[in-house]
Amino acid sequence: MIRLRHFILRNRYLGTSAFGTVRETVLLRNRPGMVLLAVMAMLVCGAIQAQEALRIAAIVNEEVISAYDLGARTAMLLAFSQQADKAETRRRLAPQVLRSLIDEKLKMQEAKRLSIRVGKSDIERAISQLELQNGLPKGGLDAFLSQNGISRSVLIDRIEAGIAWIKVVNRRLRAQISISGEQIDEMLAKIEKNKGKPEMLVAEILLPVDNPEHESEIGLLANRLVQQVKGGAAFTSLAGNFSQSPTAAVGGDLGWIKQGQLGGKLDATLAKLQPGQISNPIRTLAGYHILLLRERRTDPGAGSADITVSLQQLFIPVPKNTDPATQTAQMELAMSMGQKAKNCQDMKKLSEELDSPMSGSLGRVKIDSLPIELRTEVQDLAVDKASRPIRTNDGFIVLMVCEREKDSTDVQRRKVEQLLLDQRRSILARRYLRDLHRAAFVDVRL
Repeated sequence: MIRLRHFILRNRYLGTSAFGTVRETVLLRNRPGMVLLAVMAMLVCGAIQAQEALRIAAIVNEEVISAYDLGARTAMLLAFSQQADKAETRRRLAPQVLRSLIDEKLKMQEAKRLSIRVGKSDIERAISQLELQNGLPKGGLDAFLSQNGISRSVLIDRIEAGIAWIKVVNRRLRAQISISGEQIDEMLAKIEKNKGKPEMLVAEILLPVDNPEHESEIGLLANRLVQQVKGGAAFTSLAGNFSQSPTAAVGGDLGWIKQGQLGGKLDATLAKLQPGQISNPIRTLAGYHILLLRERRTDPGAGSADITVSLQQLFIPVPKNTDPATQTAQMELAMSMGQKAKNCQDMKKLSEELDSPMSGSLGRVKIDSLPIELRTEVQDLAVDKASRPIRTNDGFIVLMVCEREKDSTDVQRRKVEQLLLDQRRSILARRYLRDLHRAAFVDVRL
């Protein structure tokens, strides 16, 4: 839906800013003849800007994706992936972002057809999960969006489409999938058998090729994503925006896997990667895969990742372009505050003293759902012991585990069952979306 009122108001503001209120007053007082010229120029500029914003990027079954929608989503992707907002970068990203917006339109249209709605509570839960994944306290995501000049509605639209699609897939496909107790037992036995063997922490991006006509286009997209990650873009953000795997919801995180678990070309590629390296696009029957090897370790066996912790966080900001002396001072402050905290009650008091929206309780969270940097720090951290300062893009984080709880056998079985369900549902969901594309009228104008 195009927000005409928003565009008009926005361009009025841009026009006023371009000329400046002080300068207009001087013209009015000293050169009346120039006033009309200035006003006309401002109106023309505003009209051009409004026309550009209202330009149609694509039509999906009679619903419009505007140039403004495309620009706003691109800006959000740039912020989340930590890329510089440059015209050339926007130009390269535009086709990728537009493809994602078209997919979301199709998903929302199918949800509407099935009378599936996404509630406010669904969205708030998803936002809380995003905050946990990114090591942010409650409200931290809103602060991030505000700092980067991004409307909250842009993120909500993306979240809503993701949740709606999950509900659509569950309603239409869940009955087609059955996981037996024997399959769960087999998976648990395999996990235990691999105890003590090397395993890898891997993230993925999957770009399916459902139509041979799109082979070249999707291959080009895969190569561009690899180059963007190598250029500094955040893998998790690109996975969340472009990957068609269920892992997109957690930034592409596959978790800890064993050599041989992915099979074929994917395993052969992983064996050659070093921690921190990203693969080139890998073509399989499913499409193009991009793999990121985060870490290698010796498998500790079943249940080691099935741990829930309650976390407190201190956040000491370091503004961009801060000189090295100030950065060192902030790190020492973080270290000092961590040493002062003897328990979580102390951490809570220190959070209040900092008066930072990104300090405070992170709530209860699964260790394996945390970003790798935080997960590595937390997994062996004793209760009521502050972590070392952890450097982030915006400052330093100090964490403390307040409680630690291991899942029961029943919980482990449910997690394995969910994993198997997700794997099978992913295949069926990709086929479902492919069929929606084939039946849709999609007119790309840009």
